[in-house]
Amino acid sequence: MSRDEVRGAIMNLDAVGSKVRLPARFDEVAWDKLDYLGWRDPRAPLRAYLVTDIDGTASGALLRQNPNRAELGGRAVMCSLCHFMRRFNEVALFAAPRPSADKRQRLSTLGILVCTDLDCVTKVHSVPVLGPLDPPLDEIIQARREGLRMRTVSFLRSVSSTPRSVRGRG
Repeated sequence: MSRDEVRGAIMNLDAVGSKVRLPARFDEVAWDKLDYLGWRDPRAPLRAYLVTDIDGTASGALLRQNPNRAELGGRAVMCSLCHFMRRFNEVALFAAPRPSADKRQRLSTLGILVCTDLDCVTKVHSVPVLGPLDPPLDEIIQARREGLRMRTVSFLRSVSSTPRSVRGRG
């Protein structure tokens, strides 16, 4: 994907945050090995982006991280994309505002628990401890990659889908 394709893929940019700053090593990205590209805005660390290829078209979303609560640091939480268990401060709730021209529906957001370092791709490629009845290593990693890709595409499609209608008062 080119820089323009990735910038144009972010579907839920608002007028204030309309500039997408790409990662510093964007030109070194090996797209064939990635299931999605996730990065943080270097000037706004609570803003993150998630981009993947869906049916030959780049699709992505702007995510805003909610701050972690330090008192919950001992708990384990599962990332919704890679399904790896991590400590609570290593997984954060990100909110993706749904794109809408209607001012009342701009407050509609979709939340997801994601690894704070946005490196689920690295985790799915990690070598597991194999038991005697486990399938071969290649099958395990391939199944992990397919799951990560399926969940990422599902999340991005749900962000772009039409939110529920806004009910009027009265």
